Amino acid sequence: MSKMEHFRRCGLVLVMVVAVLAFYTSGISWEFNKEEFEFRSEEPRPKIAKIEISSKISSKLQRVAPIFRDMRTDKCIHNITAESGFNFSADENTSIHTCFRKNLNVIKMYHASNKRLDWNITFSFFTFLAKKPNVKIVEVGGNVGDLLPKLVRVTGVKKYVVLEPVPSFYEKLKTNIKQRSLTHIVTPYNFGLGKTDEKINISPSGVATSLKKKSVSDATETLLIVKVVDFFIQLGIGCHRLDLLTINCEGCEFDVIEMLTSSSLIKQIDYVQFQPHASVFADKKKYRFLYCRLRQLLSRTHEIAYEYPHVWEAWRRKGIPKP
Repeated sequence: MSKMEHFRRCGLVLVMVVAVLAFYTSGISWEFNKEEFEFRSEEPRPKIAKIEISSKISSKLQRVAPIFRDMRTDKCIHNITAESGFNFSADENTSIHTCFRKNLNVIKMYHASNKRLDWNITFSFFTFLAKKPNVKIVEVGGNVGDLLPKLVRVTGVKKYVVLEPVPSFYEKLKTNIKQRSLTHIVTPYNFGLGKTDEKINISPSGVATSLKKKSVSDATETLLIVKVVDFFIQLGIGCHRLDLLTINCEGCEFDVIEMLTSSSLIKQIDYVQFQPHASVFADKKKYRFLYCRLRQLLSRTHEIAYEYPHVWEAWRRKGIPKP
């Protein structure tokens, strides 16, 4: 056999090997490209709401007391600006896409996070706040008040505001606050937060009650929802910093954080802790997109303090020292 013939046969074998490998991996490549195509061409994509900063606070919020002394809310309104963050840069889009691909199996990641999570972290992580004077905390989605006494104990917080929109839960929350002798520290309000002011009828389903998930219960309660930005301005966050915002509201975390990051208010919050809720979304692809977009929005002003993907995570404002 001549050298030319030998090289020809070797080349033919190499071509056949490459062809076989291409055949067996084509399904994998096609699936990836299909997923990538669906991500990039998804229509309609969840849109970021354009923020409107009211020149005057809604009458629905007049009963909400600022958490800072000697402060007039109307003086803070003009400190808040809308952020031009509705369009992502090429690098940010790449980061969102990478996150979207990384979180293909949300359920598997949830169980992995749940397995290694110490659930005490939602309050034990913030023990360093006890060294600060006049700590202020806001909790969105207080339910009946399981987390707040723990945060009060470990942080020495002076002002704690908790929101619970479901009337039946709110009554239990008020009772628990009174029984724990925390009325001088904790102020509860019976409304939730959203992109717009509205009233919603809902059938409560325990701790999993969500505005984004239908319930089979026949009992119906009416929930009051107020604008995210208006509420935080009324508290006085436009003029002062908030030490911790903790959110566990069965899906409303996307609206709350999205609206805060769409304004300069997010720069006034040192720590944002939240629990993502994939379970309230029938469309897991939409959840993944919202989750990845939310993280990208937060990354503009904050950095990860701790994370257990799809269970609990906390973000620290950039520029403040680590505890």
